[in-house]
Amino acid sequence: MAGSRVVVVGDVIDDIIVVPGGPVRADTDTTSAIVRRPGGSASNTAAWLGWLGAPVDLVGRVGAGDLERHASVLRASGVAPHLTEDPDRVTGTIVIVVEGEHRTMLTDRGANATLSPEAVTDALLDDAAYLHLTGYTLFDALEAESFAQLVRRAHERGVVVSLDPGSAGFLVDYGARRFLADTRGVDILLPNRAEAQLLVGDASTADGSTLTPEECAEALLEHAPTVVLTSGGEGVIIARRGGELQRVPVEPVETVDPTGAGDAFSAGLLHGLLAGDDLEAATVTGVGTARAAVALRGGRPPLA
Repeated sequence: MAGSRVVVVGDVIDDIIVVPGGPVRADTDTTSAIVRRPGGSASNTAAWLGWLGAPVDLVGRVGAGDLERHASVLRASGVAPHLTEDPDRVTGTIVIVVEGEHRTMLTDRGANATLSPEAVTDALLDDAAYLHLTGYTLFDALEAESFAQLVRRAHERGVVVSLDPGSAGFLVDYGARRFLADTRGVDILLPNRAEAQLLVGDASTADGSTLTPEECAEALLEHAPTVVLTSGGEGVIIARRGGELQRVPVEPVETVDPTGAGDAFSAGLLHGLLAGDDLEAATVTGVGTARAAVALRGGRPPLA
């Protein structure tokens, strides 16, 4: 790898996080704690990378008038922002209703849907060791050929490409088989258990039982040479072509807000790899970063 940075491409979002004080009541008020935070899967990952001390660039798109607001927050986390403005769309917004360890997300993709692959310049890739992408960008911003072309450009420069599928709901809308076909060529696939089961397709065995995370990870090796599958409190499964499965345990932790835990995990793993750690050690760093994330409200690290 010629470069020494991580280039992250994808969402910039305004998160509106709602924590109801009790069961949500239909057709009337439910007292809630409501906060607004910057978010977005790619931006969260970039912010955690910067917080960890990794040199990182974020390529994204926001609504008119929001560029400096989001760029300044990213810079405060140690991220070099490369943002453009959409004159006609608002910055993407998600209302996140948090109930314990579960979340319901109501999403307006906004300006993220018009992110151009040309925003990822040759100069950025020349300086990169890793290119991190999320499924959200493929769902509406990059067409399959643009995605494939970006992966090829990265590989021509010796850049390793990682991919977080991003959303089980959007995977259902996009189609799992289509997603796998359109993302072929990525080097590291980072699904959670629900996403992995969708990508595998028929997630049941002959006796009707559900495929285990280990079985899902092994099946996904047909798509990518390395699969790192997160499964909540059950830990993380590392699968590599030609190698044995590895398991990294996760200790129980009190969850304040699960928003951004997967993004923080990706950041920790990439930070470890960039520092020269092996995949298992980098995964341990990912687990530790995710633990820090769930102890906070919102998907970003604390600012200094």
